Amino acid sequence: MDAPEVAKLHGFFGKSRDRTYDKDAMIDNETMMARFDEVFGGAPVLIARAPGRINLIGEHTDYNGGLVLPAAINLEIKMAARARKSGPIRLFSENYGEEYSFYPVDELSLPAAKGWHSFFMAVADQFARRGAAVPPMDVFINGDVPLSAGLSSSAAYEVCAAVLLSHVCGTNIGMKQLALLAQAAEHSPFVGVRCGIMDQFASALGCKDHALLVDCHTLECEAVPFSSKNAAIVIVNSMKQRELRASEYNQRRRECEDGLKKICAISGHQFPTVRHIPMSVFSRYTGKLSENERKRLRHNLTENQRVLDFVAALRADDWRGCGNLLCQSHESLRDDYDVSCAELDRIVEIARNCDGVYGCRMTGAGFGGCAVALVTPGAVDDFSRGLSAEYEKEFTARPGIYVSTPADGANAAAPSKGDDE
Repeated sequence: MDAPEVAKLHGFFGKSRDRTYDKDAMIDNETMMARFDEVFGGAPVLIARAPGRINLIGEHTDYNGGLVLPAAINLEIKMAARARKSGPIRLFSENYGEEYSFYPVDELSLPAAKGWHSFFMAVADQFARRGAAVPPMDVFINGDVPLSAGLSSSAAYEVCAAVLLSHVCGTNIGMKQLALLAQAAEHSPFVGVRCGIMDQFASALGCKDHALLVDCHTLECEAVPFSSKNAAIVIVNSMKQRELRASEYNQRRRECEDGLKKICAISGHQFPTVRHIPMSVFSRYTGKLSENERKRLRHNLTENQRVLDFVAALRADDWRGCGNLLCQSHESLRDDYDVSCAELDRIVEIARNCDGVYGCRMTGAGFGGCAVALVTPGAVDDFSRGLSAEYEKEFTARPGIYVSTPADGANAAAPSKGDDE
C-alpha cells in the first residue's frame, strides 16, 4: 500500500471538528438506534463502543519494545448491530454515508478497493481464522474521532469491531487478547500497517481517571491515577493531514531495527529490543551507527526514561515536572526522530508561553495531527482562545481543540434509550 492510500485510510472514521470539544457531547445510543432503524429497519440488539486515545508520553517507543503512557479519551467509535440468519454482512458508515456488503466466509478475499470497510473485514477475518463463526449481520457505524489527528481512530474502529464480533460470535476472549487481535487485523493485508500495540491497548483497556502504563515488550499494564482536578488534558489538532505517515513511519521502524542489529553485532550482546540497550552500551558504540540510526535510538532510550519519570511525577502530583518532560519529549521528537512539522512546533511554542500551561508536545506519528498539553483547569478557556487566535493568524486554519479526562476502555451491551456509557 502506498503512503497516500494509507493516509486516506487512517484516522478517517470521524468527522474532523473545527471547534472546542464538549467532553459530554458523545454519540448517544438513542441516535444510534434511530439511525439503525432508518438504514436497516428494526432495532439493533447490541451497541459496542471503543474510545480514541491520547498518548501522554512515550512516542514511537511501542514498536521498539518500549514504555508508553496513553489514556483513553471521550471521543469514540460506536457500532450498533443485529445478527441475521442469512445473507451478507451489511455495513453502513454514517460518516461516509456509504454501505458496503460482504459474505462471512472462512477465508475472506481482499476487497477490490480498500476503504473504511477494510478494517471491519480485517477484524472479521481474524475471528474466522480463530475458528469463530461470524454470522450475517447489519452494522451501523458512527464516530467522532477527528481525522488523521493521531488520536487512533483506526485502533478504536478495530477494537470496537473486535468487541462487537466477540459478543455476536459468543467467544470468550479477554480484552487484552481482543486488543492483540485488533493489532493483527491492522498488520494483515486488509490494512497493511505494522503498528505497535499501544493504540489498541489504550482503546481496549483504558480506565477512567487513569493513564495506562504499558510495557510494550512484556505487554504488562498498570493503571496510573491521573488527577483531573489538577490538570486538564487539552488536545490541539493542527488540522494538517499526515500524507507521509506510512512511508516515514515504516522508515523510522527500519532505522531503529537496523540500529539495534548493529549494536548487537558490535557489542556481542543480543538485546531483544531497542529498549533493552543500556545507555552505556549505546554511548560506547554510537560512532558505529549512521546519523539517523544514532538519532532514532537516542530518542527511544531517552523517551523510555521520560515515561518512567513522568509516572513518578504523576504519583507525586508534580505537574510542573510532568510539563517539563512533555517539552523534552517534543524536542527529542523534533530533533532526533524528525517527525514534527512547523505547525506542531508552533503550537508547542505558543502553548509554552501561555499562563496555566504545564507543558506541551506533539503526539502521534507526527508530520501533522495533534499536540497534547497539560493545563490547569481554570486556564483552559483562556488557553484555547489565545492559542486558536495566534495559530489562525499564522496558518489561516483554526485548530481543533478538545478537552478530555481519561475515559474507560471499550465495551458492548444491549441498547436502551437514555442509557449511554
